[in-house]
Amino acid sequence: MVEIGPGRGALTRELLARCGRLIAVEIDRALCHELRATFGRRVQVVEGDFLEYPLPGVPYKVFGSVPFSRSTAIVRRIDAAPRPPEDAFLVLQREAAGRLAGSPYAPETRLSLLLKPRWQVEIAGRLRRSDFDPPPSVDCVLLWLARRPRPLVEPRQVRAYREFVTRCFGRRGPGVGVDLRALLTPTQLARASRDLRFDPRSPASQLGFDQWLGLFRLVARWSP
Repeated sequence: MVEIGPGRGALTRELLARCGRLIAVEIDRALCHELRATFGRRVQVVEGDFLEYPLPGVPYKVFGSVPFSRSTAIVRRIDAAPRPPEDAFLVLQREAAGRLAGSPYAPETRLSLLLKPRWQVEIAGRLRRSDFDPPPSVDCVLLWLARRPRPLVEPRQVRAYREFVTRCFGRRGPGVGVDLRALLTPTQLARASRDLRFDPRSPASQLGFDQWLGLFRLVARWSP
């Protein structure tokens, strides 16, 4: 288990009781000294920034109550790791978790659609403000990213998928059909909207991940 930003070890002790080896990555030097004094050799304390820490090359999981301002960067770091974790459990601000999880918790976003081919993303639990010391001024949840055994987009198509999603979320037209007209003929767009059950006049955020994945596969199949 790799813990992000353990602080004074409020969660470290609980994690230590549930895993064979625990690596705690803490950026604050004083807190690192405190953690080493508290846990000794039972926890490998690494002083440094998680965004720069080389993640393990063996199976592992990630847990962390992460700074709200860095939540997206941390998720991107996990997703881009040469060997991503099997699971990641992150305590996040509720709104940030919604942007990463997308449907059914919130409208889909570019970030949620880019994550979901490799990850099952769920909000696994809601936390009370009284669970924290000091209590935060916002609501927090536990976001769970479970790595899929087999990605839903083949490695050779990942770049095309990312470009497709970015293109369709990069404009502010009256509906997703406006962007798709550059990729599909009117007949193809009508067939896609019928088969995937979406209204071309709907904004991009109202389509679910399954519909976006279906659209990408249709565009890839119909493209010359």
